[in-house]
Amino acid sequence: MRFWFSGLFSALLLIGLTQASAQAGVIFDNTTTFQNAITFDVAQYGNEVLVSQPARVSDLEIGVNQQGAAGTKDLQAFLYANDGTGGAPGTLLWKSTIMTNVVLTPGNDLIAFAVPNVDVPTIFTWAIQISNSQPIAVGLPSFDPPTVGAVLAEWFAGPSDWSRGSGPANFDYMARITAVPEPSTILNGSLALVIALGWTLNRRRRKPVTTP
Repeated sequence: MRFWFSGLFSALLLIGLTQASAQAGVIFDNTTTFQNAITFDVAQYGNEVLVSQPARVSDLEIGVNQQGAAGTKDLQAFLYANDGTGGAPGTLLWKSTIMTNVVLTPGNDLIAFAVPNVDVPTIFTWAIQISNSQPIAVGLPSFDPPTVGAVLAEWFAGPSDWSRGSGPANFDYMARITAVPEPSTILNGSLALVIALGWTLNRRRRKPVTTP
């Protein structure tokens, strides 16, 4: 019996770690091909994106560009469900604190926002608001096509007066989104394998011992 429980615990731990490793990763990536276009504005701007399945976002990286000059800016990022009028961003799923005086290089910079494991559906919108740019304006560089996921639309202005851009390419912005496994996914897979292990061990215990 002691062996059974020890084996069960070890299997559960191993299965949980394996499932987490297998399912965590990038769910959207548009950081490869720069289209040499930059959008400048102080309103919220972002993209409605499509991912393969509902996910739990742990990291949002957004590209910015300061026209070949080093400098600083203030940034705030957002995640929305597209449940507003006409499919516009509606429910605010998460917003970051305002990151102040973020240091820029002269090129495209991918800025990371730590997201506290926020659940998103297969279609959602990320957005960013840029302010206090020094010494010159900071914009969003356009990239296309995504190597993971897809861009469905550009949205800007927000949060109560969204406008939809035409897209794609010219308004597909530089971003990468990482997710962790949902606990239910790990639990379901782990329980199924643990039950199978328990059944196997139980059969071994019940197997009759033959004597010569």
